[in-house]
Amino acid sequence: MIPGKEAAPTRPEIIESYRDFAPPARLRTFVEQLLGSVPANYLRGLKAIVLSNQRALTRNQRRQKIWGRGRKHRLAEARGAYYGATNSSPATVWLYVDNILKMSPPWTLRIPVVRYAELGEVLFHEIGHHIHAVHVPVYDGKENVAEDWSRRLGRQFFRKHYWYLVPFRYPLSVLVKSALRIVKSLREDRNSR
Repeated sequence: MIPGKEAAPTRPEIIESYRDFAPPARLRTFVEQLLGSVPANYLRGLKAIVLSNQRALTRNQRRQKIWGRGRKHRLAEARGAYYGATNSSPATVWLYVDNILKMSPPWTLRIPVVRYAELGEVLFHEIGHHIHAVHVPVYDGKENVAEDWSRRLGRQFFRKHYWYLVPFRYPLSVLVKSALRIVKSLREDRNSR
């Protein structure tokens, strides 16, 4: 390194690790676009974003439990996970693409504004865990802080990429909230069966 010059912060590497799963076309591009809106200083220390699916998990990983909202959840059912840096491994974010897209109809990936909603929510949530753990510790509960960062980063992304929709923000938000309520009720119906 040249004296007096700081090393430029690097973006995390995007790794695809699927098993018996064909991800949607251009999914990696969507993740890169979402990452492009996150300030580089918040990504410092985050080595990789791993795009995977349930079938790629080992038997032990499928049985592994992770904490969320005060209770344990099976990793195989999670949409994403953040693993902080340890002495032997760097910080990574895992996105389980099949779980993220499970409840969304395939046509949603063709609509520019909508295609980023589910994927961005999970990605920004997990990056929020990284920001909370490494850069801006806030003492409000890990999930609350991660959700707050998810909303902030999501708003920043949509302002940057869809600035021309600002006049339609209110009607669009009503429409999106209605759609999310419908998707949530469909999820609950499927889970109750």
